[in-house]
Amino acid sequence: MRVYDIQYPMGLFSVSHIIFLVVLWTLAAILAFYFSKKLGYNKKLIWVCAIIGILSEIEKILFFIEGTEFGFRLPAEHLPFNMCPFQIFLIFALAVSECPKKCKILLYFMYPTMVGGGFIGMLIPSAAINFHGLVEFATYRYFIYHAMLIFLGLYLYLSKPVEYTIKSFGIASGLIFLVLILAIWLNAFFGWNPDVNFWFIVRPPVENIPVLNFNHGWLVYMLHLGWICMVLFIFCYLKEIIGEVKSIIGKIKKK
Repeated sequence: MRVYDIQYPMGLFSVSHIIFLVVLWTLAAILAFYFSKKLGYNKKLIWVCAIIGILSEIEKILFFIEGTEFGFRLPAEHLPFNMCPFQIFLIFALAVSECPKKCKILLYFMYPTMVGGGFIGMLIPSAAINFHGLVEFATYRYFIYHAMLIFLGLYLYLSKPVEYTIKSFGIASGLIFLVLILAIWLNAFFGWNPDVNFWFIVRPPVENIPVLNFNHGWLVYMLHLGWICMVLFIFCYLKEIIGEVKSIIGKIKKK
Protein backbone atom coordinates (compact mmCIF):
# COMPACT_ATOMS: atom_id res chain seq x y z
CA MET A 1 0.00 0.00 0.00
CA ARG A 2 1.35 3.40 -0.94
CA VAL A 3 1.42 5.75 2.04
CA TYR A 4 0.41 9.34 1.33
CA ASP A 5 1.45 12.27 3.43
CA ILE A 6 -1.71 14.33 3.08
CA GLN A 7 -0.32 17.83 2.69
CA TYR A 8 -2.38 19.74 0.17
CA PRO A 9 -0.22 22.34 -1.68
CA MET A 10 -2.34 25.30 -0.57
CA GLY A 11 -3.42 23.81 2.76
CA LEU A 12 -6.63 21.76 2.76
CA PHE A 13 -9.56 24.00 3.77
CA SER A 14 -7.20 26.93 4.34
CA VAL A 15 -8.29 30.49 3.54
CA SER A 16 -6.28 30.45 0.29
CA HIS A 17 -7.87 27.12 -0.70
CA ILE A 18 -11.42 28.35 -0.07
CA ILE A 19 -10.82 31.68 -1.85
CA PHE A 20 -9.32 29.84 -4.83
CA LEU A 21 -12.34 27.54 -5.02
CA VAL A 22 -14.92 30.30 -4.62
CA VAL A 23 -13.29 32.25 -7.46
CA LEU A 24 -13.29 29.21 -9.78
CA TRP A 25 -16.84 28.14 -8.84
CA THR A 26 -18.13 31.67 -9.41
CA LEU A 27 -16.30 31.98 -12.72
CA ALA A 28 -17.66 28.61 -13.90
CA ALA A 29 -21.22 29.66 -13.00
CA ILE A 30 -20.93 33.06 -14.70
CA LEU A 31 -19.50 31.56 -17.89
CA ALA A 32 -22.19 28.85 -17.95
CA PHE A 33 -24.93 31.48 -17.62
CA TYR A 34 -23.33 33.71 -20.27
CA PHE A 35 -22.78 31.00 -22.89
CA SER A 36 -26.19 29.43 -22.32
CA LYS A 37 -27.83 32.79 -23.07
CA LYS A 38 -25.41 33.75 -25.85
CA LEU A 39 -25.13 30.46 -27.72
CA GLY A 40 -27.89 28.23 -26.41
CA TYR A 41 -26.98 24.56 -26.79
CA ASN A 42 -23.90 24.64 -29.02
CA LYS A 43 -22.00 21.50 -30.06
CA LYS A 44 -18.82 23.48 -30.77
CA LEU A 45 -18.65 24.37 -27.10
CA ILE A 46 -19.16 20.70 -26.19
CA TRP A 47 -16.24 19.83 -28.47
CA VAL A 48 -14.04 22.45 -26.78
CA CYS A 49 -14.81 20.87 -23.40
CA ALA A 50 -14.12 17.39 -24.83
CA ILE A 51 -10.71 18.54 -26.07
CA ILE A 52 -9.91 20.13 -22.70
CA GLY A 53 -10.82 16.85 -21.03
CA ILE A 54 -8.70 14.76 -23.41
CA LEU A 55 -5.66 17.03 -23.01
CA SER A 56 -6.09 16.97 -19.23
CA GLU A 57 -6.17 13.17 -19.19
CA ILE A 58 -3.13 12.92 -21.48
CA GLU A 59 -1.16 15.18 -19.12
CA LYS A 60 -2.18 13.01 -16.16
CA ILE A 61 -1.20 9.81 -17.95
CA LEU A 62 2.18 11.21 -18.97
CA PHE A 63 2.84 12.21 -15.35
CA PHE A 64 1.88 8.88 -13.76
CA ILE A 65 2.91 6.37 -16.42
CA GLU A 66 5.71 4.10 -15.26
CA GLY A 67 8.52 2.43 -17.15
CA THR A 68 9.00 -1.30 -16.53
CA GLU A 69 11.17 -4.01 -18.01
CA PHE A 70 8.18 -4.98 -20.16
CA GLY A 71 7.46 -1.44 -21.37
CA PHE A 72 5.22 1.23 -19.93
CA ARG A 73 2.26 0.80 -17.61
CA LEU A 74 -0.26 3.12 -16.00
CA PRO A 75 -0.95 2.21 -12.35
CA ALA A 76 -4.52 1.01 -11.86
CA GLU A 77 -5.39 3.89 -9.53
CA HIS A 78 -4.89 6.35 -12.41
CA LEU A 79 -7.19 4.60 -14.88
CA PRO A 80 -10.16 6.84 -15.85
CA PHE A 81 -12.73 4.96 -13.78
CA ASN A 82 -13.47 7.65 -11.22
CA MET A 83 -16.50 9.79 -12.01
CA CYS A 84 -14.65 12.98 -12.99
CA PRO A 85 -12.19 11.48 -15.52
CA PHE A 86 -14.89 9.13 -16.83
CA GLN A 87 -16.90 12.21 -17.78
CA ILE A 88 -14.51 12.64 -20.71
CA PHE A 89 -16.11 9.63 -22.42
CA LEU A 90 -19.59 11.02 -21.76
CA ILE A 91 -18.65 14.47 -23.09
CA PHE A 92 -17.21 12.90 -26.23
CA ALA A 93 -20.37 10.80 -26.70
CA LEU A 94 -22.45 13.96 -26.39
CA ALA A 95 -20.21 15.83 -28.83
CA VAL A 96 -20.59 13.22 -31.58
CA SER A 97 -24.33 12.79 -31.01
CA GLU A 98 -26.47 14.25 -33.79
CA CYS A 99 -29.36 15.22 -31.52
CA PRO A 100 -29.18 15.96 -27.77
CA LYS A 101 -32.70 14.57 -27.27
CA LYS A 102 -31.34 11.15 -28.21
CA CYS A 103 -28.98 11.53 -25.24
CA LYS A 104 -31.53 12.84 -22.75
CA ILE A 105 -30.87 10.12 -20.17
CA LEU A 106 -27.16 10.87 -20.49
CA LEU A 107 -27.86 14.57 -19.96
CA TYR A 108 -30.01 13.85 -16.91
CA PHE A 109 -27.02 12.02 -15.41
CA MET A 110 -24.20 14.30 -16.59
CA TYR A 111 -25.65 17.52 -15.18
CA PRO A 112 -25.66 16.59 -11.45
CA THR A 113 -22.56 14.37 -11.58
CA MET A 114 -20.51 17.06 -13.31
CA VAL A 115 -21.61 19.81 -10.95
CA GLY A 116 -21.49 17.66 -7.81
CA GLY A 117 -18.38 15.70 -8.82
CA GLY A 118 -16.49 18.83 -9.85
CA PHE A 119 -17.47 20.50 -6.58
CA ILE A 120 -16.29 17.59 -4.40
CA GLY A 121 -13.17 17.07 -6.52
CA MET A 122 -12.06 20.65 -5.93
CA LEU A 123 -13.15 20.80 -2.30
CA ILE A 124 -11.40 17.55 -1.35
CA PRO A 125 -8.66 16.81 -3.91
CA SER A 126 -7.55 13.20 -4.05
CA ALA A 127 -4.26 12.13 -2.54
CA ALA A 128 -2.70 12.04 -6.02
CA ILE A 129 -2.60 15.85 -5.99
CA ASN A 130 0.16 15.59 -3.40
CA PHE A 131 2.54 14.60 -6.20
CA HIS A 132 2.27 18.16 -7.51
CA GLY A 133 3.54 21.39 -6.01
CA LEU A 134 1.62 24.64 -5.99
CA VAL A 135 3.69 26.08 -8.83
CA GLU A 136 3.44 23.00 -11.05
CA PHE A 137 1.19 23.00 -14.10
CA ALA A 138 -0.39 19.67 -13.09
CA THR A 139 -1.99 21.23 -10.02
CA TYR A 140 -3.71 23.89 -12.07
CA ARG A 141 -4.62 21.34 -14.74
CA TYR A 142 -6.47 19.38 -12.06
CA PHE A 143 -8.49 22.37 -10.88
CA ILE A 144 -9.14 23.78 -14.34
CA TYR A 145 -10.50 20.41 -15.47
CA HIS A 146 -12.85 20.14 -12.48
CA ALA A 147 -13.95 23.76 -12.92
CA MET A 148 -14.70 22.92 -16.56
CA LEU A 149 -16.93 20.05 -15.39
CA ILE A 150 -18.92 22.42 -13.19
CA PHE A 151 -19.18 24.90 -16.06
CA LEU A 152 -20.33 22.27 -18.55
CA GLY A 153 -22.80 20.68 -16.13
CA LEU A 154 -24.43 24.05 -15.46
CA TYR A 155 -24.31 24.93 -19.15
CA LEU A 156 -26.10 21.70 -20.09
CA TYR A 157 -28.81 22.55 -17.59
CA LEU A 158 -29.18 26.26 -18.40
CA SER A 159 -29.09 25.85 -22.20
CA LYS A 160 -32.01 23.37 -21.90
CA PRO A 161 -31.17 20.88 -24.70
CA VAL A 162 -33.80 18.68 -23.02
CA GLU A 163 -36.46 19.31 -20.41
CA TYR A 164 -35.34 18.60 -16.86
CA THR A 165 -38.16 17.37 -14.63
CA ILE A 166 -38.76 15.44 -11.42
CA LYS A 167 -38.65 12.33 -13.63
CA SER A 168 -35.14 13.38 -14.72
CA PHE A 169 -34.16 13.51 -11.04
CA GLY A 170 -35.51 9.99 -10.51
CA ILE A 171 -33.65 8.60 -13.53
CA ALA A 172 -30.39 10.30 -12.55
CA SER A 173 -30.70 9.07 -8.93
CA GLY A 174 -31.31 5.52 -10.14
CA LEU A 175 -28.29 5.67 -12.40
CA ILE A 176 -26.00 6.99 -9.67
CA PHE A 177 -27.11 4.10 -7.44
CA LEU A 178 -26.27 1.60 -10.19
CA VAL A 179 -22.90 3.26 -10.77
CA LEU A 180 -22.08 3.04 -7.05
CA ILE A 181 -22.86 -0.69 -7.16
CA LEU A 182 -20.61 -1.01 -10.21
CA ALA A 183 -17.88 0.95 -8.41
CA ILE A 184 -18.01 -1.53 -5.50
CA TRP A 185 -17.58 -4.41 -7.98
CA LEU A 186 -14.75 -2.57 -9.77
CA ASN A 187 -12.84 -2.02 -6.53
CA ALA A 188 -13.36 -5.67 -5.65
CA PHE A 189 -11.97 -6.62 -9.09
CA PHE A 190 -8.76 -4.75 -8.22
CA GLY A 191 -8.51 -6.56 -4.89
CA TRP A 192 -10.04 -3.84 -2.70
CA ASN A 193 -6.72 -2.01 -3.06
CA PRO A 194 -6.59 1.21 -0.95
CA ASP A 195 -4.44 2.83 -3.65
CA VAL A 196 -7.00 2.21 -6.41
CA ASN A 197 -10.06 3.43 -4.47
CA PHE A 198 -12.41 4.28 -7.36
CA TRP A 199 -15.25 6.55 -6.22
CA PHE A 200 -13.66 6.59 -2.75
CA ILE A 201 -15.35 3.27 -2.01
CA VAL A 202 -12.38 1.60 -0.30
CA ARG A 203 -11.30 4.49 1.89
CA PRO A 204 -11.94 8.25 2.35
CA PRO A 205 -10.41 10.60 -0.25
CA VAL A 206 -8.29 12.23 2.47
CA GLU A 207 -7.62 11.09 6.02
CA ASN A 208 -9.05 12.84 9.07
CA ILE A 209 -11.75 14.95 7.45
CA PRO A 210 -15.25 15.54 8.86
CA VAL A 211 -18.04 13.04 8.06
CA LEU A 212 -16.11 11.08 5.41
CA ASN A 213 -13.91 9.05 7.72
CA PHE A 214 -13.63 5.60 9.28
CA ASN A 215 -14.38 6.75 12.84
CA HIS A 216 -17.48 4.53 12.93
CA GLY A 217 -16.48 1.88 10.42
CA TRP A 218 -16.78 1.33 6.68
CA LEU A 219 -20.56 0.83 6.59
CA VAL A 220 -21.26 4.17 8.29
CA TYR A 221 -18.70 5.78 5.97
CA MET A 222 -20.60 4.40 2.96
CA LEU A 223 -23.91 5.67 4.34
CA HIS A 224 -22.36 9.13 4.67
CA LEU A 225 -21.00 8.91 1.13
CA GLY A 226 -24.46 7.94 -0.10
CA TRP A 227 -26.36 10.78 1.58
CA ILE A 228 -23.78 13.32 0.42
CA CYS A 229 -24.32 12.15 -3.18
CA MET A 230 -28.08 12.39 -2.72
CA VAL A 231 -27.87 15.89 -1.20
CA LEU A 232 -25.84 17.07 -4.20
CA PHE A 233 -28.39 15.52 -6.57
CA ILE A 234 -31.28 17.15 -4.70
CA PHE A 235 -29.51 20.51 -4.80
CA CYS A 236 -29.00 20.23 -8.57
CA TYR A 237 -32.67 19.32 -9.12
CA LEU A 238 -34.03 21.58 -6.38
CA LYS A 239 -36.04 23.74 -8.80
CA GLU A 240 -37.78 20.69 -10.28
CA ILE A 241 -38.43 19.16 -6.84
CA ILE A 242 -39.94 22.41 -5.51
CA GLY A 243 -42.05 22.70 -8.66
CA GLU A 244 -43.37 19.16 -8.19
CA VAL A 245 -44.16 19.79 -4.51
CA LYS A 246 -46.04 22.99 -5.41
CA SER A 247 -47.96 21.08 -8.08
CA ILE A 248 -48.97 18.36 -5.60
CA ILE A 249 -50.02 20.95 -3.01
CA GLY A 250 -52.05 22.79 -5.67
CA LYS A 251 -53.88 19.59 -6.62
CA ILE A 252 -54.63 18.83 -2.97
CA LYS A 253 -56.04 22.33 -2.40
CA LYS A 254 -58.33 22.01 -5.44
CA LYS A 255 -59.78 18.83 -3.97
